Amino acid sequence: MGSPMLIVIISGLLFIFSNPCVDNQKISPQPEAAQADEPRFTPPPTEESATFKNLIDQAQTNLASGKTTPLNLLTDPAFMPVHEWPRFRKLIRENARDNQLTIVTPQEPGDLLLVSGIVRDKQGQPLKGALIYVYQTSTKGWYSDKAPHISGNSGDEKHARLFGYLKANQAGQFELRTIRPAGYPGSNLPAHIHIEIDAAGAESHSLISEILFDDDPRLTPETRERATHERFFISKVERDGSGAQRVKVEFQVRD
Repeated sequence: MGSPMLIVIISGLLFIFSNPCVDNQKISPQPEAAQADEPRFTPPPTEESATFKNLIDQAQTNLASGKTTPLNLLTDPAFMPVHEWPRFRKLIRENARDNQLTIVTPQEPGDLLLVSGIVRDKQGQPLKGALIYVYQTSTKGWYSDKAPHISGNSGDEKHARLFGYLKANQAGQFELRTIRPAGYPGSNLPAHIHIEIDAAGAESHSLISEILFDDDPRLTPETRERATHERFFISKVERDGSGAQRVKVEFQVRD
């Protein structure tokens, strides 16, 4: 039998004290409140300005000549303003060669996160050469530097500031270096990294999923069950001596 309940009335206010042994895991965390004047959406890019055009042209020339790589471009603060532009993103995709990639500049706020993963086909064999697309929010929970979300059809997917493309190696392995993302402001959805996997030669996505984090307070039993049903990967977070967070993930293409 539980502890008796004590009811105290003070100045017209009712206080109820019950059994202190409450299962806090059953209480859904309150979403982080968005600021009243905080924008929710920013429009997608339209026409390249002369400055942005020159930057993207420079990236294209340097990639074609072998003077740079997608990793160098994605970690160079000078090119951060053009990350949202379709032509720049197409260059990163078309020149994806490596199974290791960093998608943040040294100035990006946040805790370092290292993601080690493997991709398998429906028979469980390594899916070598698979193209892997990742995108995520910042530590503010924003996809853009102007607002949490980009408007338009699949705006976040098409224009997220933090993004990259990798190619799985012969063993189906990939390694991503980024920062720990935050959940959306004003929402109780867990923080996540979007991941889309295309098997070599595939005409459409072989798998669309998310990487979630086991220690996320937003990951309630309900959201955990839903994430499992939707084939999202809930990763166990480990911390090394340097303070970096590490997760291991595994995805299997079933179609």
